[in-house]
Amino acid sequence: MRLQTIRIPVNDLGAICVAASPFGVVRVQLGDDMPRFLRELKEARPDAEVGGEGPVVRDAAKKLRAYLAGGPDPKVDVVHDEDGFHARVWREIARIPRGSTRTYGAIAKAMRRPGAARAVGQACGANPVPVIVPCHRVVRTGGGLGGFGADLRWKRFLLGIEGLTFP
Repeated sequence: MRLQTIRIPVNDLGAICVAASPFGVVRVQLGDDMPRFLRELKEARPDAEVGGEGPVVRDAAKKLRAYLAGGPDPKVDVVHDEDGFHARVWREIARIPRGSTRTYGAIAKAMRRPGAARAVGQACGANPVPVIVPCHRVVRTGGGLGGFGADLRWKRFLLGIEGLTFP
């Protein structure tokens, strides 16, 4: 299988790197380290041929650019390798409306697993397609940002695009 890749310059935070198969987006990395991104793709999918651009990744990039400019959430097909608890968390996170947040505990309760807030946090950290599955919208109880798979400045930036501010 061939994975298409693209780098989307953003701002002083760097860029967003995206990889897609012919079936949808498989990975998004917030940050400017395209060599690391490509290396991790090859490690995760050793049978895949990685590189080049194609229609699926160009469409995802167009939708991500629109989102970053204040447009709607990027609605693109996503290919997940996960089908267990993490995938259930990601589906729940995908339901969080733009400009809103939920706590890790609220996500766990919505999944009928009220004691699983830490596991929800781990699933957020393992999210292979941040922004598309908006894990930046998941925050700590009490109003803190909580963690993030990328630098917390990205989480603040993404929430700021949606009109939310956090210290």
